[in-house]
Amino acid sequence: MIRPPLVNTARPGRFTTAVVNKADLSRRYYLLVLERPEGLAEPEPGMFIHLLPPASGRFFLRRPLSILDCDDSTVSLIVVEKGAGTQCLRRVPVGGAVDFIGPLGNSFPHLPGKRILAVGGGVGLAPLYYYRSTWGSERGEAAGGEYRLLYGARTREDLFLDRFDWRSSEVGFATDDGTHGFPGNVVELAAKEIERAPFDVVFSCGPSPMLEAAAKLAREKRILHYVSLENRMACGMGACRSCVVLSRDGETEIYKTVCNDGPVFDAESLVWDKLPRV
Repeated sequence: MIRPPLVNTARPGRFTTAVVNKADLSRRYYLLVLERPEGLAEPEPGMFIHLLPPASGRFFLRRPLSILDCDDSTVSLIVVEKGAGTQCLRRVPVGGAVDFIGPLGNSFPHLPGKRILAVGGGVGLAPLYYYRSTWGSERGEAAGGEYRLLYGARTREDLFLDRFDWRSSEVGFATDDGTHGFPGNVVELAAKEIERAPFDVVFSCGPSPMLEAAAKLAREKRILHYVSLENRMACGMGACRSCVVLSRDGETEIYKTVCNDGPVFDAESLVWDKLPRV
């Protein structure tokens, strides 16, 4: 299969908008739904927004959040509470104002007619779910392809089973503690899926150890693999270079920014043993 190029087509702007809905998904995760501001360019699966926690003078760095869904009126995000910034966002009331820049970054390639295995964990669900609702599912099947989404979590609570439109024929689950779906991690489930049926490409997004395991699996099976990284970042525009990762272009090693050159990369281009652990 020819490797399609990854191109950043984002047309970002800066916006102030309102929170129109919010919900706790589990103890650690929550859903944040923003009013879609006028002038926001259509985001593609894999792009993100850079959101500033609304506490005057306390936070200077924005938080990069992958887009779970976007329609004519709203932008939806999954957030995991990890520190003061995401705690602050969780407390923003419905009707409260937030400031963001976006959409930013590149996107997963559009591959009509291909059999795609998507492997996600944690907030890495967001771009893979968004791909499914935009370019996957019925559209892919109509073109002779398939989009199979696998989602893994520590326990059943973090699978959000009653929160999203899951179709059992399109989605597989794994839990580390065996409380729902496959008992084990999601990459082990992916290995079983690949043994069951051939796939043309793997997409992945989630914690670093999961991504590295998925890259190893795809390499062993000789399957093209695109990975979306979740590195910490500052400016979000590629200027400060605080989010760089080491990659290879032939025999040359070069640093690329996750925010602007990514967040989606060809997994074979990354130097995995030198990537930050996130």
